[in-house]
Amino acid sequence: MASLPVRVPLESRDSNTTDRASDTLPTVGASPDPSGNAAPVRDEACQALDSNMMNAPTHSGIRSRAPITVVGYGACMMTGYPVPEEAGFLRLAVARAAAEVDAEIKLSIVSITSCPGAKAGPGLVEKVLPVHPDVVVIQFGPTDVKVAVRRLWREVVGQPRLSKPPVLVSEKPPRLRDRVDLFLRGCAGLALGARPLSSRSDYRQSIAKMVELAVSSGAYPIVFTPFVMDNFLSDAWARCYSHDLVDDFAGRADVCVIDSWEALTQYPRRKTLLHDGMHLSRLGHEILAERLKPELVEWIRTRRSSARGTKKS
Repeated sequence: MASLPVRVPLESRDSNTTDRASDTLPTVGASPDPSGNAAPVRDEACQALDSNMMNAPTHSGIRSRAPITVVGYGACMMTGYPVPEEAGFLRLAVARAAAEVDAEIKLSIVSITSCPGAKAGPGLVEKVLPVHPDVVVIQFGPTDVKVAVRRLWREVVGQPRLSKPPVLVSEKPPRLRDRVDLFLRGCAGLALGARPLSSRSDYRQSIAKMVELAVSSGAYPIVFTPFVMDNFLSDAWARCYSHDLVDDFAGRADVCVIDSWEALTQYPRRKTLLHDGMHLSRLGHEILAERLKPELVEWIRTRRSSARGTKKS
């Protein structure tokens, strides 16, 4: 088994988000595709990145056994939080893929705490792409689909917004009390007409832009859709956002989308989620690791096959 070097520069940044109305029929880009799928996004940022990457190392002629650079970019669960890092889905998948194909994989993780995907684009350009990764694993969504019922209620009754310290999450499983509380919040959200923190269109467009930036840099993006949530209202939005991403990139060979919601919903929420109803348990990470590993293995084998074909020609 090849060694698995690990470099993990962790960045923590709290992002202040505001409630935004969610679009029912989102589009990505200025002109939607007639088939109903979102149009690919390319703008000045992509063009600038194309020119900046002229001197970047290309991947087409690299030795089949050259080290592979994988960068995980996402929210805190990309590092496994709150479970130990070695039990996180990204580290599990990378270690298993490296063992299966006998590859040296250099893994680094850029994690931004409480950052919605709708605001994550600049961090990709500043912290991820300069590394010239071969594979970029992107995971944003739980913060985007979260419905802030208490904040909305205080606005409705005219009470000032409270500034509270973040809730500490542990590996404690959900109790009946926790699940009842989340259910009541979902009911209150329905009554108040609460919306996710990021609109559907903003989330889709931001993820699409990050994908196009990664592809333009020569990297292979693997995108995780939003996870399941114990609050049924947030969970319903997570399902919608997940289906959006699957539809947006259907049929493309230069990007992989893993439907996290569909994978996790095969198991009871009380087993895949922790007491806060949002962070994944060890089982949840294990499920996603088993979805990610074969995608990494397939990409590595395809790359090696292409490299052998290049040598023969």
